[in-house]
Amino acid sequence: MPSSKSYAHRMLMTAAFSRTQSTLLGDFSSEDTSATLRVLTALGAKFESVNGGVKITPAVRTRRAVADCGESGSTLRFAVPISAALGTETTFIGAGRLGERPMDELLNCLKEHGIKVTGEGLPLKISGKLSAGEYRIDASRSSQYATGLLLALPLLDGDSTLTVCGEASRAYIDITLDVLKDSGADVTLSGNTYFIRGGYSVSGERKAEGDWSNAAFWMIAGLLGEEISIGNLNAASRQGDRRVVDLLREAGGNLSWENGRLVVKPSELHGIAFDADDIPDAVPAMSVALASANGTSVITGVKRLRIKESDRLTAVTDMLTRLGATASYNADKDALTIEGVPHFSGCTLLSYNDHRLAMAGAVAAVRARSPITVTRAEAVKKSYPAFFADYESLGGKICRLPL
Repeated sequence: MPSSKSYAHRMLMTAAFSRTQSTLLGDFSSEDTSATLRVLTALGAKFESVNGGVKITPAVRTRRAVADCGESGSTLRFAVPISAALGTETTFIGAGRLGERPMDELLNCLKEHGIKVTGEGLPLKISGKLSAGEYRIDASRSSQYATGLLLALPLLDGDSTLTVCGEASRAYIDITLDVLKDSGADVTLSGNTYFIRGGYSVSGERKAEGDWSNAAFWMIAGLLGEEISIGNLNAASRQGDRRVVDLLREAGGNLSWENGRLVVKPSELHGIAFDADDIPDAVPAMSVALASANGTSVITGVKRLRIKESDRLTAVTDMLTRLGATASYNADKDALTIEGVPHFSGCTLLSYNDHRLAMAGAVAAVRARSPITVTRAEAVKKSYPAFFADYESLGGKICRLPL
């Protein structure tokens, strides 16, 4: 598996504002990770490609910058408070739906601490400089608000506190804390308040672990098709999507660790119920697995899927319906109900320019009676540029249609 985007974003950012030069090993070719490299370069850091990764020279702070975040929500939500901590007047730009994704709680928090914000959506300009103090953020819509501040506050002169209300996707904050600890930042937690003392001291060589979110698609392919083994995964990872292994086992899947690799064997699945509030990125892959299972499955905690790269709740429902399964959403219960079918119908699936929908459609073809066409399949470049090359290396058959 290629490097985890979640770890790569955070590790690159802490290294970029450390006191010493360091090297980060991993695959940083995805569009989202490239956006983070681009933004950190604009903020004064330098990156040099080395065998298996990048060498990072910490930033020389700049007065003004233009930061192109592409379509990466993580890059934008992390870099905005970092830029405010640095006191760099920065104009943030981006593409796709990025300007529509919510930022209000984070921007209001920065305004309360003296940051001037100009613009709605993108372009977005911020100016001013944060000071150490007491911060509070409502992270019920996105854990990325909390992560952005946790990454930024160590850069201030003096100690700060951050009180987080309504944490969403706790696993992502755990990843942030893991990286902060590895980066030398002094962060302690009492209740829902973080105590933060300044400074990063990254040095030497580190490695970004493999991506569990993208591994989920190969797990589904292995369960629906033929045996697949997956390497470069940390069995004790803090990534929330590691939980997919347990969910698939609960559904009857045969998954085991052999010689450091996760081995997935064809299995007859049955319906299950689970809450996806902490693992929203796993829903597209899990929905394909459960649409092929015997019986009914219910996934709750899915309303935040509407504010991802696409309206993933609508997109997943549309995908499953086209495949021949039955899928419906109950807003009152915040529950997606899926009725499984033995085989999928050949059809055209819309990726909605969403990398996870494109990959979900591709692995659904393993159980389809006739070919499946996925529109805008190039969306996989956002997180996994080599996905279709890996798909073909595993025996998948692809015909690339002219645009």
